[in-house]
Amino acid sequence: MFFMQSISLLQIAPTLAEFFGVHLNSQARPVEQILEFAYSHKPIPQVVVLVVVDSLDFRFYFDFADALGGIHELVKRDGLLFECETVSSHTTPAIASILTGLRPESHGILTNDDVGTSNVNSILEILEDEGQKTAAAIETKGAEPLWGRISHVFAVDDREDIFEYDELIKTHTISVLKKQDLRLAFSHLRAIDRFAHRGLDLSVAAKATDENIRAIATAVGERDGMLFICGDHETHLKDRKAKQATHGKAPAATVPLIVCCPYVYKV
Repeated sequence: MFFMQSISLLQIAPTLAEFFGVHLNSQARPVEQILEFAYSHKPIPQVVVLVVVDSLDFRFYFDFADALGGIHELVKRDGLLFECETVSSHTTPAIASILTGLRPESHGILTNDDVGTSNVNSILEILEDEGQKTAAAIETKGAEPLWGRISHVFAVDDREDIFEYDELIKTHTISVLKKQDLRLAFSHLRAIDRFAHRGLDLSVAAKATDENIRAIATAVGERDGMLFICGDHETHLKDRKAKQATHGKAPAATVPLIVCCPYVYKV
């Protein structure tokens, strides 16, 4: 296991831009350790998959280590683990920051409606403009503005059965990896967030998420690719909110970023 220094979620997009050789307007710096890691593998990865796990914060990552065993194994077997500063406690602005390298006040994408009106391009769109194919498997409202902007858009309607939702996200992510000219795919898993908001058994959501990540990692490995897994904001747990109300404001939340090349081993 490689445990690196703290970074910011804002550094993910600049790192991807540097890796793919495109320009991105962001004051955040690329993470040199990730670039060195990528270039040290032979063959150098030709495709990257970025999976955002909604509400996966750093504390949750360790508290539910048993249920997230597959993800932890990715780190132990030649992966990188970073502790990332968050930029928002809400999903849409956080993901927009991950994909643009800009803070919410700069990209202005605070709701799904803002995605369609913003003039800020994500790393997905920037790569497409440079002739490099990208894909996204996300909820329908967030996906609609990307139609016609990137090569592969998989829109999944929100639904009560969040496991079915994540299963579809996983399936689309694995399917698009069969496209040999694909360079970057983005997907968003939501079971942990749904269970946290409803006060349900989080170990169940963690196990399901872990199984989906395992399957995606295997598909990435078959393409000799590189996998990024990160949270977007803190886990919204009722007991934490109660403690914060009693003891005052809690320290700023952090989320994990795992970077690995699964073809080095079999998950």
